[in-house]
Amino acid sequence: MLPQNFIPKPPFLNFKWKWASLQCTEGLNDPVVLLGVLFRMRKLESLGLKYSSEEFANELRELSNDIKDSIGVDLERRTGERNIIRNSGQYWRALGLLADGDRSGKIRLTDFGRRIADHDISQTEFAAITIQTFKLPNPQIQNLAECQQWINNGIVIYPLRLLLSILRELQGKQQGYITTEELIRIIIPLSAHKAKIEDYVNFILWFRIGQITLIGWKNYITRSNDLRIAREYLLFLSNYGYVIRNEADTRMNEQYLYNYDLDSEIEAILADQPKDESLQQAVERIRIIDVVADIERKRVEAQRISRPNQARFRKDVLTAYKRCVITNVTMPEVLEAAHIKPFKYKGEDCVANGFAMRMDIHLLFDSGHLRISQHGDVQLSTRARMDYGAIIPPHIYLPEFTSREALQWRWDNYNGL
Repeated sequence: MLPQNFIPKPPFLNFKWKWASLQCTEGLNDPVVLLGVLFRMRKLESLGLKYSSEEFANELRELSNDIKDSIGVDLERRTGERNIIRNSGQYWRALGLLADGDRSGKIRLTDFGRRIADHDISQTEFAAITIQTFKLPNPQIQNLAECQQWINNGIVIYPLRLLLSILRELQGKQQGYITTEELIRIIIPLSAHKAKIEDYVNFILWFRIGQITLIGWKNYITRSNDLRIAREYLLFLSNYGYVIRNEADTRMNEQYLYNYDLDSEIEAILADQPKDESLQQAVERIRIIDVVADIERKRVEAQRISRPNQARFRKDVLTAYKRCVITNVTMPEVLEAAHIKPFKYKGEDCVANGFAMRMDIHLLFDSGHLRISQHGDVQLSTRARMDYGAIIPPHIYLPEFTSREALQWRWDNYNGL
């Protein structure tokens, strides 16, 4: 255990954590943007088109218009020769979604990226795999010389795993949160010294009660973007439900609270140690430990009870539909109201934006395993097809009052919780 007077020294000049982009744009971290861009690239890949093409620019304009009322990321201006992939492609490449670039500039996804874009890998599976496998040094976001410095100093970090491990330990001490300041000023400096989880926790707790001041500790924020880029790790965990973000007056004071509802699932993810394997192999491993289904179920349940107008919304939707839109079950005891366009992305609590669904069908819908087009076509993920393929119709009737616009928004942009 490190003593209280320990002062970490940087192992080399400019040691820092970099997220999946050298040029930080926090909104790209939102799943609707990150995966929404991926879905659109998938549509164009087989046509041999380039990232600089007008077709890709049009797709980005449509996505930008779809999210302008909820996320507010302006993708419309990130087209043409100075397109989003040219300037921020590390987001997708570092997460294993895009193949390494070549001089042609053509859209090329990895097999892993295609499976996500085709909804064969759920959003929850993608997040769990990223937590398990994302590591530094990373040649997709660090140059070879920088990677070699990490290797020469024997430093290998799985940042997302590390943060969840620290948070889980802090939770056990009734202090289950991390601030951006603690990430920047304590966790990142200690990570260069192969600190143990108890060391991170000790220094964070000492700092909180004023037993240490961090005088003499190296300031790793040497550029304006450094804080924002490091903060991306906490934003990723927040976007995928592993932590709960409490905003504050400044970014440094923001708190990211451990989501204790997922504690047993996080424990299972952390217990499953990283292996030297491909992302495709990681998919099969995460499915073997069977942790994703519980995460999906708990997140869907939490979303149902957290909505203040859910009771009224359910009553209105069930009155309008009278039965499950997929199975035709009419028992109100097993029927729920599902949002088509999620409330998080400014979906309204109205009948036009709702479906009456049996409980298990609602879970499939919200977790991305069941999709419904604006024409009533029903698509199942590979996993859902194994159990539901024989009982779920390939096409359903949609009432006139069902919003086709909301259905198109979800089809184009959303991959579930």
